[in-house]
Amino acid sequence: MASPKASKEDQVQALFTKLAPLIKGQQHKKAVRTIDSILKLQPGDQDAVKCKVAVLLEGSSFQEALEYINALPANSFQFEQAYALYRLNRLQDSLQILAQNMPDTPAKSLLEAQLQHRLGNYTAAIATYNKLVQQHKVKSLEVGTNVVAAYVSGGRAHEVPAVMDALALKASDGFEIAFNQACADVAVGKLDAAEQQLLLAQRLGRETLYEDDVPEEEVEAELAPLTSQLAYVASRLGRSEEASTSYQDLLTKHQAEENVLAVVQNNLLALQSGTQSHQKRFAGEALKKFEGLMDSERPGLLLPGLEARLSEHQKQALHTNHALLLLLTSNSKACQLKLDLLKIRYLGSAALALVEASLLVKDGSLAAADKLLTGLQSDRPVISLQAVLMRAQMAVTNDDQAQAINILDSITDEEVRHKPAVLATQLALQEQQPNLAGAISTVQEGLTWWQNSMTADETEKSTAQSWLQQQIVQLQLKAGDRQSASQAFQKLQSLDRTSAASAKMLGQLARASAQGNPQQALALQSNLPPLPKLTGVNLDDLEAKVAGSRASRGVSKKRPSEADLANGAVREKKKRKRKPKLPKNFDPENPGPKPDPERWLPKWQRSDFKKKRNRRREKASLSEKLLHVLLLHTMYSCIPAWAQLLVSVITYARWLDSFRTTGCPATFGPVRADCCFVQSTRALYHLKLFRLFGRLSSFWF
Repeated sequence: MASPKASKEDQVQALFTKLAPLIKGQQHKKAVRTIDSILKLQPGDQDAVKCKVAVLLEGSSFQEALEYINALPANSFQFEQAYALYRLNRLQDSLQILAQNMPDTPAKSLLEAQLQHRLGNYTAAIATYNKLVQQHKVKSLEVGTNVVAAYVSGGRAHEVPAVMDALALKASDGFEIAFNQACADVAVGKLDAAEQQLLLAQRLGRETLYEDDVPEEEVEAELAPLTSQLAYVASRLGRSEEASTSYQDLLTKHQAEENVLAVVQNNLLALQSGTQSHQKRFAGEALKKFEGLMDSERPGLLLPGLEARLSEHQKQALHTNHALLLLLTSNSKACQLKLDLLKIRYLGSAALALVEASLLVKDGSLAAADKLLTGLQSDRPVISLQAVLMRAQMAVTNDDQAQAINILDSITDEEVRHKPAVLATQLALQEQQPNLAGAISTVQEGLTWWQNSMTADETEKSTAQSWLQQQIVQLQLKAGDRQSASQAFQKLQSLDRTSAASAKMLGQLARASAQGNPQQALALQSNLPPLPKLTGVNLDDLEAKVAGSRASRGVSKKRPSEADLANGAVREKKKRKRKPKLPKNFDPENPGPKPDPERWLPKWQRSDFKKKRNRRREKASLSEKLLHVLLLHTMYSCIPAWAQLLVSVITYARWLDSFRTTGCPATFGPVRADCCFVQSTRALYHLKLFRLFGRLSSFWF
């Protein structure tokens, strides 16, 4: 018989043997129960403890794993504890665990880099990834994908090609790396290249997932970020309808994760905002959808799933748009509360400063808004430009054109400052002052910059120079300097000789020169292009198509001549106007009384028309008279004799008076005397009988 100790060890060994296939088969709950049985037999077994921690983490039971690790002795399973905190979205706590005295392993460096990335510390994340690659010599595809993502999120997308070359990565290695390279192309403005990379990533993703026997619905959900990014690129390329359709398909099918759907919803609303005629109504509907993304129990935060999956940049964009929608729907107090919460979380955010400045402008605090925008500093040129343009708009609102011009001159980016749109705004403001000399100086400065520009492509460069040269000609014509305008026009012809704008400018210059130099005007007029001739047009057909013309009515322009008549043509007879027929013996000078104006109306519509007598009504009136007689007879039988005599006299007097005045007796009616309404059983009985006869009168009489 085996000893109890040997029997116990055999049981533990048998349980470990049972545990191995459970772990391989990913039956985590059964594996945890088996490990608990082992720990009951042999408490503190290190192999069993390690197995339990690993099984809990692999089975995504992160909270249970964290509680179990915290119950163990201190400083044990620190990496596993940090990983559980990371998966529970407690990023700062996880980073603090890693900062303790832990051995520097590749796993630790990789987790630390991911934590820094999730926290938005992209510079630290890139440094940790570089250490992971250089010191630990880790060059896997997953690490390379994360490195590229860190460079793109950190605003260093222009370095991605060099990084991929250093890591020996290619877009064809996997759909994740192709997607990240496409994001880098989007960040640097290479939209066409980004679209090609996204299509490649989509094809590689389908092939990879189909090889792994992934169902079709899960494939679509896995590739939803690529579809969303393709729609974003399409919108940037001007294909708004295509982008809107893709976004709506993703929202309708619900085959994407929660974070992807939130980004899609935001992008779709941003795309639709510029095409709505009723902006306030659209803002109200959009606000309801954004409220569904916010955590009602934790102000200033998104839903837990979104907080865990979205990047800091994406979360900030959603919060900023939510605040902007509150502003557009006139919820100023709610917008201010939202901004107060966000300014603590995103300290120094330029986008939030723009929303706050808009709120100040709406409340009438223009000075405070200008002060806020003046001190706004941003590493994003778009935000800085928006701040400058908002200040210029406020200056124009205050009717201060000089201040608006100075604000536009303060743009530090030379390329932006010399854009035709900015220059056109400055010209319009300077012409309102008016300041033609300053306007000419501004245009000449812009023309010089475009002539020396090395960054713009040739098409954009030529278009900008032609437009600026046209503005110089017009401004010099307004200033009365015809000679300088002529010289500028010659330069314009060298740039753009065949355009319609050049011909128009030539006509303006010729008209201006006609006053002081007619010979020059004639020379300029001779250079005007000829008017286009009408070729292949039949004038008769055109005249026939004009409504109301003789040709459209089929009326001939000329009568046939004698020669035509000799050849058999038929001359149209003229329609002779006949005199109106008058009645016999009618004297126009003494026409007599005017005819009845209603003579053409039907008789029943004429004013003197009398309706026919209704025999049926007369019969009904006779029945009513007989009933009245019956009522009087009933009443007479209920009152004293002297009252009956009085009623008879009154009735006879009324009849006689009616006969004398109208020639016919009056209609009998009930006698209005109190004595007629004697309350007795007999009277009530006869009244009921009268009502019955009244209903049947039309049948009885």
